[in-house]
Amino acid sequence: MDTYSEQISRWTLDHLPARITEALNSLAAFERLAADMSHRLAALPARPDHVPTLTCRRLLVDLGFWGSALVRLALVHSRTDAVLDSTTAGDLSFRHYYARLAVRSATGHPPWQSFTSIIIWNVPTVEVRLDGDLHSRSEGIFDGPRVRTWTGTASEVMLWELFKVGAALGSAANRSLDPIVSGAVSALSEESLSRLLASHAFLRSFRQRMVNFARGQDPRGEFSIDVFMNQIRQFGVPWQSKAEAPSGPHDVESLARDAIFGMPQIRHEQWRRDRSRSMMSVEGRRLEQAAEAPTLAEVIQRSAAKTRPFDDLTVSVLVAAHDIYEERRKLSAAHYGIARKMLYRPQRAQSSDRAGMPTFAVDNSQGITGMSDHDVQRFDHARRVNPLENVLAALPSDEISHARSLIQESLSTHSVSVTLRHPGTATSCAQA
Repeated sequence: MDTYSEQISRWTLDHLPARITEALNSLAAFERLAADMSHRLAALPARPDHVPTLTCRRLLVDLGFWGSALVRLALVHSRTDAVLDSTTAGDLSFRHYYARLAVRSATGHPPWQSFTSIIIWNVPTVEVRLDGDLHSRSEGIFDGPRVRTWTGTASEVMLWELFKVGAALGSAANRSLDPIVSGAVSALSEESLSRLLASHAFLRSFRQRMVNFARGQDPRGEFSIDVFMNQIRQFGVPWQSKAEAPSGPHDVESLARDAIFGMPQIRHEQWRRDRSRSMMSVEGRRLEQAAEAPTLAEVIQRSAAKTRPFDDLTVSVLVAAHDIYEERRKLSAAHYGIARKMLYRPQRAQSSDRAGMPTFAVDNSQGITGMSDHDVQRFDHARRVNPLENVLAALPSDEISHARSLIQESLSTHSVSVTLRHPGTATSCAQA
């Protein structure tokens, strides 16, 4: 790591959370923090045009935390000036310097903090394996195990790790289905069945991890709802108009999953387009690929319509495809349950008398992207629709039962493992 970026990284890890806490309680401390940041930024190359791309990406992570902290603090202290313009990096504004880093990173990174910089690059590398075979690898870009945070809490680290593990499992699940929806793999083949079962196993593992997270089963302790609502979420502030702060809806594999499975009665195309403005170039292309392909159900239904009578393999594929939609429904329900438990219910329970409460930069009555409880519920209901119900209804019940018993037996033998690793170490999460 270059000396100047290493110094920035070390300061972010060791000092930023405490300096933020101090600045939240004092305007003078906030002004000192902004001045200190400008002083440290002056040590960076005056122009990042020749900074190595990896160093640029590391700086995008660290300075992304700085930028969102500055914006939040300015809102808390009712500062009307554009703090990202008044804070400087040499003779450039913070905002301009960050935008130049984004261009130099060669990733299509937006000129503000992103889901990729806060989650994917920040958290150590995550590897997903099925029965020992590697299916997904999401690279971190730092050498050590530490995760950058605003709060310095275990809860924030746990949240970022959950997001990254979920994205890696989601990628493994989607990549298993891609050849089926693209037509590269025959929908009613043995390989299709194998891919459906693998994808099901990854989604099930993701769901189980979300449930365990909500139940407080992490050995580091229970996730703090108070820290989430009143601290972590308060940094989810846009840097400029028409920009979105990073949050779960910016996970490209989550959006791609909705495209693969379909989202009936939801204007999902516009939703995807709005989120894509804050994505990397490769993520945008990935999302376009998923959106342009037919849904999994459409591919299965078309193939089944051309096949009569159904042999045992075809019945097994139909049941497996139906059941993966059911697993997707359960995953959505788990996500909605977490949103209600950790945001919407606590927000409603807070006293309407806000005397003595901290000044909030972010409204806790809705998600970072503006989704209300009702909006999340609508998405959950759309994900509950199983378009293969009618296909199964036309099959003999004994054939369905036989196929399902074989499928469940196969799923029970699958072992999904998730590993967080950085150079020299590996930490294995519980298998599922």
